[in-house]
Amino acid sequence: MNGRKPAQITLAVLAALALPGIAACEQGTPVAQKTKAPVASTKAATAVSFERETKAFAFTYEYPAQAAALPRLAAMLDAERAKALGELEAQTAEAQKEAADNDYPFNPHMLGVGWKVTGESPEMLAMVAEISSYSGGAHGNTGYEALIWNKAADKRIQLAALFTDMAMALEPLREGYCTALNVERREKRGEQIGEPDDMFNTCPPFAELVLVPYASSDSGFDRMMFIAAPYVAGPYVEGVYEISLPLSGAVLERIKPEYRAAFAAPAE
Repeated sequence: MNGRKPAQITLAVLAALALPGIAACEQGTPVAQKTKAPVASTKAATAVSFERETKAFAFTYEYPAQAAALPRLAAMLDAERAKALGELEAQTAEAQKEAADNDYPFNPHMLGVGWKVTGESPEMLAMVAEISSYSGGAHGNTGYEALIWNKAADKRIQLAALFTDMAMALEPLREGYCTALNVERREKRGEQIGEPDDMFNTCPPFAELVLVPYASSDSGFDRMMFIAAPYVAGPYVEGVYEISLPLSGAVLERIKPEYRAAFAAPAE
């Protein structure tokens, strides 16, 4: 995944179709890496894939076996799927009527939500959704949403709940992220980064990104994934920017005791 997007996009907003790194760093600076899907147990469950296509719209919703194995999480995702589909049907019908009333062509709409696991431990499951939508304009849009599930409490929690102070915990990753982002920008653009006052040359604040813990092995969560949707770190044509960085000791020290067992120090 690579591009720019508003952080923490909700499914309700996306269903409304309103959405318009490898770095060579100095020694001691965290190195970004392209992420690969970690191996996790399916717990005898199967992935869920839902599709509905009509002449007016196409809708897909998928989530992995790890989520299906947790009944309350699966029920929550199924409810969000039903809500998104209902809103898409209503909005498409309204768009068809508007096109007919004003005598202009109607372009079929689309909404697709695909959840993928970024890591799993006995304590929690982390996932990220890529959400694609099209509502008849010049091009579609893509958004992302992170989800962390506390298995013991059997409920969804926010990223901030993992830390004693999230802002302080993530601060050590700031320099490494900005460096890795500019490396990827240069790779995509084929040129040096321009004036820093250009919005697509600055390093976006973490509040504009989607952040989710990531496990590069079965040992535990050892990295943080940073996702900048289209328009967040670059123009639409550059797509999404996805960067993951190892969690340093300074970051791990600020993880709350009840979640510490889910995390592991990055491999040397």
